[in-house]
Amino acid sequence: MTKNLVKGILALLLTVSIGTAKAQDVHFSQYYASPLLLNPALAGMSTCDYRVYANFRMQWPTVSVGNTYRTTAAGADMAIGKVTKYNSFAGLGLSFVSDQAGDLNLSTNRVDLSFAYHFMLNRRGTMQLSTGLQGSFYHRSINPAKATFDSQYDPLNGTVDPNGLKESFGRTRVLFGDAGLGMLFSALSKKNANYYLGFALSHINQPRISFRPSGQDGGLSGAERLYMKISIHGGISYPIGERFFVMPHFLALIQGPSYEFNVGCNFKSLLGNSSKTSKTALTFGAQYRGLIDALIVSARVDYKGFGAGLSYDVNLSKLLPASSSVGAPEISLIYQGCARKKPKPGHCPVMF
Repeated sequence: MTKNLVKGILALLLTVSIGTAKAQDVHFSQYYASPLLLNPALAGMSTCDYRVYANFRMQWPTVSVGNTYRTTAAGADMAIGKVTKYNSFAGLGLSFVSDQAGDLNLSTNRVDLSFAYHFMLNRRGTMQLSTGLQGSFYHRSINPAKATFDSQYDPLNGTVDPNGLKESFGRTRVLFGDAGLGMLFSALSKKNANYYLGFALSHINQPRISFRPSGQDGGLSGAERLYMKISIHGGISYPIGERFFVMPHFLALIQGPSYEFNVGCNFKSLLGNSSKTSKTALTFGAQYRGLIDALIVSARVDYKGFGAGLSYDVNLSKLLPASSSVGAPEISLIYQGCARKKPKPGHCPVMF
């Protein structure tokens, strides 16, 4: 079964390496460091009892003045009922995402509540199937006062009349609810190789997101909906000796007419006197997003439950002249802790 899973993951790695990056939702290059945004089935699945994390990303500083393209995420989740490493258990998580895009301050804020249950598939606690549900609340807003329309331009001299006729958005704030689900299979082989393959479905209800109320323009406006999104992700953590691990991974996002494919590999080295008890590690790696979009380089340090990662997107797309070769930096912070004196974490898929 393990060999078939490896072949399946390798086949997906080859498949997802072909494509163009056009994802509609916000995304992080270190997607594995924002687990509740990636897949609700990951709620409560950490190396111990609880986990807190934060992510920050900035991009296109040369396109819009003032670094207006920013994305921030944070979350916390915990395991419920994980008495031993052999029993099934539940997970509960709360997360937050805030994204600001462009000069009009298009702001999207969302709060997610995730619940997951992790079924142990064998008595050794080395194979499990996780399922998760997620409910979300969104708040979107825009500042039309900063917009400039064609009717404000003087075609004779090219000047802009700030008091000229402007279009009406109908409303500047939109509130809506959202729902998603996910599944994840993970296994640990006899040689301590770690495998995982996940699937998530977001925006199942495809909520309306238009700033124009329904009924305007003959009933055509207000019909804009948030496309349903399919996420497929997976990877392997394969030990090379006692202290070194090779970790290939991939992510495929499909959302309406938009899609994004990432494929990459991390290399992890354990530090300290003993590899069996070491909680200190250094990880570095690279990803390739799309056919010609970006090369992502990253590095990460883990120390006694704390983790800090830094990545940088090197732009390779047709937007290179507009970006002036300036990429997108991203930071991730995470802490995984134990509430019990003698924790029994059991098997947990190694994603970073």
